[in-house]
Amino acid sequence: MSSKTSHDGRQRYWWKQIETWKASGQSQKGFCNANNLNYPQFVYWLRKYRQHPRAERKRASDFIPVTLSAPEPATELTLVLPSGLELRGISQGNIALVQQLLGRLA
Repeated sequence: MSSKTSHDGRQRYWWKQIETWKASGQSQKGFCNANNLNYPQFVYWLRKYRQHPRAERKRASDFIPVTLSAPEPATELTLVLPSGLELRGISQGNIALVQQLLGRLA
């Protein structure tokens, strides 16, 4: 691994730690203690981080934060008409279509 690649990897690592610290609401020292980080190294990289333009800091990140929401539980219904016709998969997302179908069948 070249020295440049090694430095870039360290930079990405520390900048990710700094971004995580900023979102945490913790003090610098508290964040370092909680995450087993060397506080003087954190301060060193924080100084470097603040010296770089914002666009360059974003380019150095490999990932962007993503928040996943829990999937909604399946709440599909089946409607069986007196004629024996079944409408399956009725959900909140297609209720307007079901109403139109029932209106046509009436």
